[in-house]
Amino acid sequence: MPLSPSHFIRSILTLGAAQILTWIGGAAMAVLLPRYLGDANLGKVAFGLAFTALVGLVADLGTATFLTKEVARNRERIATLTINTLAMRVVLGGIGIASAVIGVNVATTDPVSREIVYVLSGGMLAIALSNAVVAALQGLQLIKALAVFSLVTKLGYAAIALGALVGGAGPIEVAVAWVVSQTLGLLVVSVYLARAIGRHVRLVPDWPTLRLLFLGGLPFFVWQAALMVYGQVDAVLLSFLTQDAVVGWYSAAYRIVTIPLFLPTIIMTVIFPAMASTSGDTRQFSTIARRAIHVVLLPSVPMVLGIILLADKLIAFMGYPDAFEHSIAPMILLAPHIVLVGVNMVVGTVLQTRDLQRNWAIAGVVAAVLNPLLNLPAITFSQAQFGNGAIGASVVTTLTEVFMLCAGLCLLPRGVLGRQTAMDVTRCLAAGLVMAVAVVLGRSLPLVLDVALGALTYAVAAVAVGAVSVPELRQAVQLVLRREPAPQLAA
Repeated sequence: MPLSPSHFIRSILTLGAAQILTWIGGAAMAVLLPRYLGDANLGKVAFGLAFTALVGLVADLGTATFLTKEVARNRERIATLTINTLAMRVVLGGIGIASAVIGVNVATTDPVSREIVYVLSGGMLAIALSNAVVAALQGLQLIKALAVFSLVTKLGYAAIALGALVGGAGPIEVAVAWVVSQTLGLLVVSVYLARAIGRHVRLVPDWPTLRLLFLGGLPFFVWQAALMVYGQVDAVLLSFLTQDAVVGWYSAAYRIVTIPLFLPTIIMTVIFPAMASTSGDTRQFSTIARRAIHVVLLPSVPMVLGIILLADKLIAFMGYPDAFEHSIAPMILLAPHIVLVGVNMVVGTVLQTRDLQRNWAIAGVVAAVLNPLLNLPAITFSQAQFGNGAIGASVVTTLTEVFMLCAGLCLLPRGVLGRQTAMDVTRCLAAGLVMAVAVVLGRSLPLVLDVALGALTYAVAAVAVGAVSVPELRQAVQLVLRREPAPQLAA
């Protein structure tokens, strides 16, 4: 199904409306978890989440991405594909739970860390099943269902966890909140899936479809496993090479930096099925890709510069305990991660929808090998020199994304991105530099006023340098108000 400009923007707005609330929940967690848990207990929770995420890979096998792609291309097969995916994940989820319970007893002797992993292991099956259901709904482009799922899981987690913390709970209760929110999310999306599939479906898995899902998902699994390894292994290595407090410093910095990543996540959720369905139309496919890059860049550039320039003021504003001053340097070093991850999401989606996922997966495997190899000396060195291994982990995390961007650009088919994208990047950077000057000049102001000054300066500069045009802003407003259909985009 071709993605019209109006559908593209409205779909983003639908998810965006939900993400405003989930962003608030995520921001609240970023602020209050360090306050209530402290650095050591926050480090234990971060370790548990990273450890179970890595072990939980066994329940995926890449079938979620493959399912979205196949449903987008052939909606009539949604029932057969989804039911077989769920059946596969029930078995694999059980294996993952057993592996996590056994593995944590080998990995650590800390009783609290073990209990956290035991609790989180209980939610692995719910997460595995909900990811499959969400993938099917994404293939149908049921954006409202995805928005509701995001609200239930993310805002629900924040509400339950923060309520428990205010009542005097600790890290184990935070893990319980995570499991409860994921289970509620599964129940919600299951209702949407049942409506989409209908009542008269064959509920028995069949071997040919299971084989198709297994073989089709493997290339995606290699990429997802690589992504998970180089995205989560840093917390695990920090836990092994340093103390829980250092993991807590890194987790606090990482939580703040990743809050803005909701925007590229929304964009990828919208455009992946659209790209899959228009992969044969080079002109429209390239237009969607270029638009996605542009929409990712516009807000990401000022966010990166703002965090770099105001990291110390952010930590103070959030009222973290004094120990979290050690999170300032990691925040600055992780900040470029925002724009790099966003662009890499678009590049990866382009490669996957053009059936180049194997090449992208190979790049991911190389990154997954390089990341821990670099992390070992980087964490050890920064811990010895600065008493903060999180500095080394942050440098390696950002460098890994730089590597993935370079690899992705080399793998892109000709004509997908070009001169127009280069101009978009240049204009966004130019507007960002103007904003940076204003923010530096306003550092004596309260944080809120300095941020407002930077945002206003960036908006004016973006229009002045052509990063965004007045007609585009007017078109977006018309789409929000639904006054009239938007004109078709030029290639």
